[in-house]
Order: sequence, then structure tokens, then C-alpha cells
Amino acid sequence: MQDRLSAARHALARGLGRLERVSAGARARVEPAPERRGRYGALWDPPETADAMALILNTTDADTFESTGRADADRLAAHVPAGGTALDLGCGIGRVARYLAPRCGLLWAVDASPRMLELAQRRLAPESNVRFALCVDTTMPGVPDASVDLAYALLVLQHLEREDAFLLLEELHRVLRPDGRLVVTFPNLLSDTYLDAFLRYAHTGEVANPARARMYTPEEVVRVLTAAGFAAELDAGVEIWADCRPT
Repeated sequence: MQDRLSAARHALARGLGRLERVSAGARARVEPAPERRGRYGALWDPPETADAMALILNTTDADTFESTGRADADRLAAHVPAGGTALDLGCGIGRVARYLAPRCGLLWAVDASPRMLELAQRRLAPESNVRFALCVDTTMPGVPDASVDLAYALLVLQHLEREDAFLLLEELHRVLRPDGRLVVTFPNLLSDTYLDAFLRYAHTGEVANPARARMYTPEEVVRVLTAAGFAAELDAGVEIWADCRPT
């Protein structure tokens, strides 16, 4: 299992430059929908589930997609109290939510893409405790203040401009309970994998891709999380896992 997870992480990093960009035809089908989708929603508009898998994890292998989602849910489940509320920011089609929802009292599935949420609703239909919310720019309309025990954003904030990622961290602080937990991941620029990705970006003009990954060092992650009101413990490998509490 660990080998499969590692291979999936490295494949994701290698494939960052192939992210599809655009699709002005995304449709806001999730109710209630805000009047606008914001700047990021149209960047993630997969036609079908296999396309979504490729965008989310750079794979169309269903076994890898499911096994990594299950493993991440296992890692997160310890932070959800019995009957507690979790929030999956950048849920995509529910890679992790599918396996975490049965362990929660309520799970918020939040994404900037109306199409991703539409596919997530289909995939998560058996789970009656999932609520869906459209994220617009750096806000999560409809999610109440101080209502969430665990919020997580895996492989998500890296695709936003750094300033917007910071504002979303503040928004996550808003929805967390005072004793809640936040788990977020960032690409580690100090790893060879993501340094290689960074160099490819520089040499191929990928900077023009608004959905590209933004790399961080561990020190930058701590600095930004502290400014957003969190105390963080890091597990810095190829990716930086930050386990955070509101301060």
C-alpha cells in the first residue's frame, strides 16, 4: 500500500504540467449556487469521472485512485470525534470523502468547480450525511462559523495563487471549532521531485497555467499558517503535511 501511495504522489508531481486548463462552459448545478463561480471554478471542468481522476491524481487507474483515497481517509479519521463534522476543501469527486464520510456525523464536500461537485454528488449519493457547497474564490458560503471539527485540503491549496491560499486558510480558521483540527498539504520545493517540477515549469512556460502547482518550503508553510492563526506540526517529505490547530 505504501509503495502504491508513494508512486501515486510521484506520478502526480510529474504530471503537474499536463493539467487541463479551462472550460468556460462549466455549469453551476449545485444548489444553492452563488451568483458567480469565481476565478478558479472554470479551471477544473472534467467531462467525466475518468477525466476528473486524471486531473486530481494524474491517474486513470481506479484501484490507485481508490486506494490512495482510502489511505488518506484512514490518516484523517483519527481527528474526527464520534459524530463530528469534517470539511473536505477541494473535494473533487470525493476521492477521500467517499471513505471518510461513513466515519463522520456530517461531512461538507466543498469545491470551486460546479462540475466536480456534480460528479461528487453522483459518487457520494449513498452517503446521506454529505452536504455540498460551492467555494467562490476564497470564501465558502453556507458553511457556518465554528462548526467543523476537522477541515482538510489535500493537494488543493497549491493550485491557488499564494495570497488566495492564505485567504482560504483564514476562511478555514473561520469554520473550525476552537478545538478543531486542520490538515493541509503543500508541494515541498526542497524535495527533488518538486524541484524538478519547478524547473520544468520555468523552462516550458507553465507559469501561464493558472492551475499550476505553487511550491513551498517547510519554513514558508509554517510562516503562512502562523499568520493565518494556526500552530502547525509538519511532516515534510516529498509533500509537506501540516497538522494544525487554531491559536
